[in-house]
Amino acid sequence: MNEKGKPGAHSDDIGKWEAQINALLDGELDVAGAEALKAAATDDQKLARDIIEAYQLQQAMEQLRPERAPASLRRKLKKIPRQHAERPVYLQPRWAAAFAAVPLAVLSLWLAQPQQPSRAEVEQAAAELALAFAYIEQVSSRTAGRIEHEVGGELNAAVGGSVIKSIPQSESKEKQA
Repeated sequence: MNEKGKPGAHSDDIGKWEAQINALLDGELDVAGAEALKAAATDDQKLARDIIEAYQLQQAMEQLRPERAPASLRRKLKKIPRQHAERPVYLQPRWAAAFAAVPLAVLSLWLAQPQQPSRAEVEQAAAELALAFAYIEQVSSRTAGRIEHEVGGELNAAVGGSVIKSIPQSESKEKQA
């Protein structure tokens, strides 16, 4: 109803007029639509007031200068997408552990396989082994010579002395017989 109590265009379909007022303000309403809205506004003062208020609100909004938000608010606002964003699959804990296990498994399998030495490594090992056996033989010969000298001299004196003593006795017994 309009202000005079008569049914008016504005009271019939508020949503329709609101959409048309918004389209008019946005410059999206064609000429025929604008003329129809103007004609309806001449019959309905409430609709006319709504159009005027919408224009005034649009002009007031255009005059507002944007204010810069405080730095603390800007930081908090910037964190929101990161806090609520879905993590990529590879960053989720269950997948991160699985992805970390793969290189460990590959490394352990690689280390567990027997390594085949190269031909040069085998030849070098053979040469080093021959050198080690030569040193062992030298040490063995020196040790045997020293043992022979130390023990042999004592044994020679112990065994040799009794043999030497017994030889003259047996020679004297043979001479007596």
